[in-house]
Amino acid sequence: MAGALLGIICGVCYFILGLMVYKKPPKQINGIYGYRTPRAMSNSTLWEEAQRYSSALMMQFGFIITVFGVIGFWLTDVRALVLSLIAVGFYTIRLFTRVEGRLKQMQRAQQEQDKQ
Repeated sequence: MAGALLGIICGVCYFILGLMVYKKPPKQINGIYGYRTPRAMSNSTLWEEAQRYSSALMMQFGFIITVFGVIGFWLTDVRALVLSLIAVGFYTIRLFTRVEGRLKQMQRAQQEQDKQ
């Protein structure tokens, strides 16, 4: 039961944090609130896209992690814990790879525009 609850709690936290950033994105680049990586903080266009895209993904991934947590109620506690940890780890990595991939594309497009 603890493993299933871990998945549900983490999933709900992901969703709520994503919703908070979606509803009230940070106005300026800062080191405290929002999606903060060197690429995201490099300029305001990338910063705004990082906030928009990461918050949408966090809500989606939070829902998916919560579903894995609920599935954990039908598993043994150890299996539910492993499932929850794998889901949280996988979707955390997936969040960063997708957002950074999107920002990298935008950065390349900006550089191409600057060359012209």
